[in-house]
Amino acid sequence: MGLEQYAKSVRETADNLRIIDDALFRLMAEKEGVCQEILRTLLDMPSLNVVKVTAQSVVKSLHREVTLDALCVLENGEYINVEMQKGSGNDDVVRTRFHAAALTSAYTPKGTDFADVPQVTILYITEYDALNNGQAVTHVKRCMKTKGGFIPVYDKEDIFFANTEIKEDSDKSELLQLFLRNKAFDDAKFPEISKAVKYFKETEGGRSEVCKTVENYAKIYAEEAAAESRREGRKEGENILADTVVRLRQGETPEQLAARGIGQSTIDLAMTIK
Repeated sequence: MGLEQYAKSVRETADNLRIIDDALFRLMAEKEGVCQEILRTLLDMPSLNVVKVTAQSVVKSLHREVTLDALCVLENGEYINVEMQKGSGNDDVVRTRFHAAALTSAYTPKGTDFADVPQVTILYITEYDALNNGQAVTHVKRCMKTKGGFIPVYDKEDIFFANTEIKEDSDKSELLQLFLRNKAFDDAKFPEISKAVKYFKETEGGRSEVCKTVENYAKIYAEEAAAESRREGRKEGENILADTVVRLRQGETPEQLAARGIGQSTIDLAMTIK
């Protein structure tokens, strides 16, 4: 079966996706050439070579899991995580710091000398100016404060913030603006990205892949919403039970509680707690 197996709403959602949207980016990120083109441009590393990409890679830290949008391994063994973020209010600076730390920890074997800790880079792409500095791309680097100012230190960690909000006259900004388009395009500067977008936007096979991803996302969101509803239901039930116990202790009778619309099972349980 082809595209007709998907609901109209799913097809319309898929057709309107942009590169910066998670459902489309996770598919494009699986293509090494796409990530390589993005990294070469935004990081000013024209000779960078990506040898492996893992989309939606899960990295475990001590207390929580981090899902990385696109974990790239370079020819020289370095790791770069490409993150797409649309909504604001994410504590972006702290978030990238945590991602870098989790990635460093996950890919540093036990007993590794500090000199051999891998180079880790985070490329954080947003639909808003996360740093509020009016720049399309900003390189954040740990520095030491001296009398003469701040001097970068080599600690094998680099973070790049990029955004689609600020428009500049540069290849970087031109690439970032392409992330906002929901139609196929043909840009000679970015052939790998253009080819991938055309595949997912104009071929039946590519559109089907996007529709399947959208459908899967919808199922996940529905399951999360249902779980949240159950949690809220339990919380509401606990609140009602606690209130019923208080009312019993204050002298209200089971009959009076029932008249308030409180269920008999809640009253019975409250009687045992009282």
